[in-house]
Amino acid sequence: MFKNRLFLKIISIFTLPILLIFVYSSFIVYQKNIMFKQVEIMKDNLVFVKNIKELIFAIDKEQNAVVKYFLTQKDKVDLQKEFKNSDELYNELLNTVKILNLESKVENLDYDLNRIKEIRQSLDSEKLNLYQISEAYKSTKKNILSSLFFSKHFKYANNYNLDLSKIVDFLSHDENSKYLKELLSSLLETIDKETNLFKDELLNDKNISILFLIIVFFTMGSLFFVLKTIVSKEQESYLKIKTYKDIYEILSKTNKFLTKTYDKESLYPNICEILAQNENFKFAFFYDVSDKKIYAKNGKLKQIISSQVNYYEDISHENLVSKTVKWQTNIIINNFYEKNLSVFYNEAKNLNINSMATFPIKKFDKVVGVMIIYSTQIGFFDKEVEVLFDKLVNDINHCLEKIKYEEQRLEQEDELRLSSYSFDIAEPMLITDTEGHIVRVNQAFCSIMGYTKDELIGRNPRIFKTPHQDYKFIEDMWNCLRINGFWTGELYNKKSNDEIIPLKGTITAIKDKNGKATHYLGQYFDIGKIKDKEKVLEYQATHDNLTGLPNRLLLTDRIEQAIRKVTRHKIIGGLIFIDLDNFKVINDTLGHDIGDALLITVAKKMKESIREEDTVSRVGGDEFVILLDNLGSTRDEARRNIKYLATKIKDALNSIDSIEGYKNISTPSIGITLFNDDSVSVKDLIKQADTAMYEAKKQGKNTIELFED
Repeated sequence: MFKNRLFLKIISIFTLPILLIFVYSSFIVYQKNIMFKQVEIMKDNLVFVKNIKELIFAIDKEQNAVVKYFLTQKDKVDLQKEFKNSDELYNELLNTVKILNLESKVENLDYDLNRIKEIRQSLDSEKLNLYQISEAYKSTKKNILSSLFFSKHFKYANNYNLDLSKIVDFLSHDENSKYLKELLSSLLETIDKETNLFKDELLNDKNISILFLIIVFFTMGSLFFVLKTIVSKEQESYLKIKTYKDIYEILSKTNKFLTKTYDKESLYPNICEILAQNENFKFAFFYDVSDKKIYAKNGKLKQIISSQVNYYEDISHENLVSKTVKWQTNIIINNFYEKNLSVFYNEAKNLNINSMATFPIKKFDKVVGVMIIYSTQIGFFDKEVEVLFDKLVNDINHCLEKIKYEEQRLEQEDELRLSSYSFDIAEPMLITDTEGHIVRVNQAFCSIMGYTKDELIGRNPRIFKTPHQDYKFIEDMWNCLRINGFWTGELYNKKSNDEIIPLKGTITAIKDKNGKATHYLGQYFDIGKIKDKEKVLEYQATHDNLTGLPNRLLLTDRIEQAIRKVTRHKIIGGLIFIDLDNFKVINDTLGHDIGDALLITVAKKMKESIREEDTVSRVGGDEFVILLDNLGSTRDEARRNIKYLATKIKDALNSIDSIEGYKNISTPSIGITLFNDDSVSVKDLIKQADTAMYEAKKQGKNTIELFED
């Protein structure tokens, strides 16, 4: 949809003028072809005029021969030759008129020649006189000349608005035959000359028109190719954005589902169901390591996978599931046809499977399963998509841990009920009456809270209260206890030394045989280590693993904060986009270890070159973005300050002479942009700086360019 509409709009805007020129050029060529036909008509007219000239000359000779015979009654044989010659030329003229389709343009030829024939037949008659002979031949020549001068084929007939009837009458007289011959000869010469001249000019015009038409045609083809390339790239970007959006929707759906899930048996199948709703995914399944079981949407593909389940538990076996369990890392296959690594390899084309990815599922840092996704798109699992699915995997991991906690809670309840709520366990526990006074507490609870049993008996658990538990929290907890009979959640309790400790707590109502609550049992689990782990995971999610710099996710959040700040305080902020020139050459020739060492050194140099409040982030392999949220209150001041900082950074990076003993051939190409309000989105700000950086590369690299609107 996007591609077709965009392509049609661009074609309409850019190619319509050229298309009109193309149509106009075609029309010109068409006109030239018509004019060529007119040249052919002029040639035909030339033949017609020649026949007229020869016929009139023959009639003239015949008239002289007739007069001579009439006066002398001699040379009748010569006279018959003239008759024959005139008839042949007359028939030739008629034939020309017929061939050239000029019947409608030539009139009275039969009638006029009949008058001459009457003279021929009356030569020996005594009633015939010279005047009749002269008039008959004069009339014939006059009509023939009229057919010539009044013909629609000749533009010469009335160029000067002359009275042609008088000219025809003048030329028909015997005494003016000399002028008639000169006129016809001149007419033939003029027509022939102008026809050839017009033909040459027309041929040149036609060649130029055809050449222009060819140029326009190839211009249209080139423009079409360029536009198609542009649209293809835009389409790729659009499809990537759409893909990321679809995956975010999947994450949103799974998060909503995971918050309500306390059962592994429904966890995996429902996630497979959610993934199946996306058009980019052909099939997805989970392999549970402990149960040695496949979870997937029912169908033929699940049957095929289930038939291979015995191979998955053997980590020495060469299959992707076993490798994922063994290596505990993602495996991405972006071109399914390069190597036979899957059970679907031979049927990949028929099944429309083009790429796949496997993700280890962990619970408390131990691999307990594998998520496998097959995509219909080649190269679908790029870095961004992999990161998004890592988030999904993390959510699944947390859900499995939550399920485990819930299972533990239920087991503990059963254990308490079976052992008459024995305290002979290591887990921190206490029991209160319905008024909230502590009536019993075990040593494990005393140990983590720093109290003795005597200090706690009879006291209310509110002594452990911190600001984390407000009035609403307490009210919701008691409502849950009254309605459900138990409550579970996280608490932040205050120890005897005022130290805060995070606990996973479960409070259960102990009821009598009538179902009335008599006591409340509190069970606690120290989750300090888990919280620490969550902080580490949060740091890893927002920082680059190699350099320790903020990643694109954290940068985006900080830019949003900076936009609010500059808008509120009416100041100007800026972005500096740095790309390392020749970094790929270093990686390819010296190895990734040297490339990593260069990236770490570059990160250190940049942090040393900027202010403490500024943010240096790594957003790609060799791409870095620096956020500056206060460059001044005027645009000129901000431009000076950001250029000074960019130059300082460039000089610092150029000062890196060597990496691990190798000469550094990398230089920075730097693009900068400014912002002072929220009129430009975070994405577009980064794009502006990126555009300026590419302009710097075009200028010869190792330069600085400022993005200007």
